[in-house]
Amino acid sequence: MDKSEFERIKAEEKAHLRKLRALKQQHRDAKRKASTLSALNSMRNQALEDETSAMTDKLMRDAALSEARFELATEGDAPVTGNAEELDREALAKAEAEALVRQMKAQMGGGGDVSATEAAQNAGSPSVPDSAKPIGRTPPPAEAPPPPANDAKTIGRQRGQ
Repeated sequence: MDKSEFERIKAEEKAHLRKLRALKQQHRDAKRKASTLSALNSMRNQALEDETSAMTDKLMRDAALSEARFELATEGDAPVTGNAEELDREALAKAEAEALVRQMKAQMGGGGDVSATEAAQNAGSPSVPDSAKPIGRTPPPAEAPPPPANDAKTIGRQRGQ
């Protein structure tokens, strides 16, 4: 066996060992992934997931229904079906929505047919227009209280009394 043949065999052996090391690393990675996946699957609770999905779907349907009713109420096309109690609730909700819309229009300056005092009454605040309200601290009263008659200032009990 000459030196070149020995080097060739040695290079083939090194390549074989590199392939073997790579295969072992792939095997360890596959085992780790399988272990992680089995741990995740063992933590799953299908009944809880189904219940959560059902509740989420119900909430989404209720929200869509409420939004559609709100849009109909703001447009004035509310349906006239159901019993008297339900109609009363819908009428109350419609009136509240209209009051809220008027208040928002007044606050945004669109005003329309709503006066500033009516908007203030709807908002539950005093009937002072926003332009008359000061920004920041309120100014002190026009007349300052008179100073005390005794000019001597003391800390604690006053002397001579």
